[in-house]
Amino acid sequence: MIKIFILALRNIFRNKRRTLITFLAIISGMSALIVFGGFVHFTFWGLRETTIRSQLGHIQIYKKGYTEEGLSKPLEYLIDNYEKFITEFQKIPYVEIITPRLSFSGLISTGEKTLTCIGSGVVPENESKLASFESLVEGKDIENEDEAVIGSVLKKSLGVKIGDYVTLLTTTVDGSINAVDVKIVGVSQSGSQEYDAVIVKVPLKTVQKLLNTQSVDKILVLLDKTERTDVVVKYVENIIKEKTLDLEFKKWSELASFYQSVVRLYTGMFNVVKIIIAVIVFFSIANTMTMSIFERTREIGTIRAIGTKKFVTIILFLVEGLFIGVIGGFLGIIGGISIATIINLSGGIYIPPPPMMTTGYTALILIIPKVVFNSYISTILVSVLSSVYPAIKAANLKIVEALHHV
Repeated sequence: MIKIFILALRNIFRNKRRTLITFLAIISGMSALIVFGGFVHFTFWGLRETTIRSQLGHIQIYKKGYTEEGLSKPLEYLIDNYEKFITEFQKIPYVEIITPRLSFSGLISTGEKTLTCIGSGVVPENESKLASFESLVEGKDIENEDEAVIGSVLKKSLGVKIGDYVTLLTTTVDGSINAVDVKIVGVSQSGSQEYDAVIVKVPLKTVQKLLNTQSVDKILVLLDKTERTDVVVKYVENIIKEKTLDLEFKKWSELASFYQSVVRLYTGMFNVVKIIIAVIVFFSIANTMTMSIFERTREIGTIRAIGTKKFVTIILFLVEGLFIGVIGGFLGIIGGISIATIINLSGGIYIPPPPMMTTGYTALILIIPKVVFNSYISTILVSVLSSVYPAIKAANLKIVEALHHV
């Protein structure tokens, strides 16, 4: 077997030009997979963290029944005495922030123009950490109870500026109409056009007065790392069961429908790219092996004439394909990582705003070990598979005709 390996390795470099072209095809394909895969994963990471750290948090805790009925009747599913629940959940490891929120739908008016809005009652001292991926493009954060921060698209639609007062109008928990005047002190931008077109952030106490309640509709949990979400979910679930709390929860992934749509889209695109590259590599190697058989017909006839069995001949060509995949794939890894590093060191790639987003972003290329490994293994498998037909063809050559081949 060792002799077969040595002979296969020698045969690869007998025609250096053709082998070089084959390696270049593999290197190009591997580099494309590594770079595009790194870009896709960076996009996933950026969108994921933006969604979590501007809108959702990692885990949202509600009163039991909220996820089924709360969207249509949110004021009927408020959490009373939420402070004691926050104290309980703060004992969980990996938790960075736990903060309550009270949301409402209503109208925002300047006196001359009135638009629909979604208000969010927040704890100001926690909001800067929770919404760390939501940038403040004008003004400052909320400090007092009569202040508000609004989305950049909503600010443009209203035609207001920093320092202007607006009126928030909504329905209280007992069904009456209530209003409050707040001063715009800041303008935020999350990147989501839909979100920035409706959001108004106001201190929690102001919203509680507006809705005539001391409760909240949700408790947001922010972790130190997103990868620990499933671990913390088990802690939350155990506390709710052990303490028999009238609560339920959802993970960020269950709430981020836009994120899931983007993941499905990019994953489909990446799979198409992988198939195209696999086909290119397949035919490149198959062509190399076929031409090698043509050039070595007399040699194949000779080794068959001295007693070499068909399956040994097949193994010889399969090993050649294996070595082409192993060596070419290794060179492809070096090429892909080098290209990704050059792109990152040069500052990344600017991506214009995607649909429904208000800002573009600079994309970096992440080196994902899983992507590199899968690309390498796929290249080797494609190399071996593309050698199967040429190997069988070589083994089935008629010895007499092969010896007389010129």
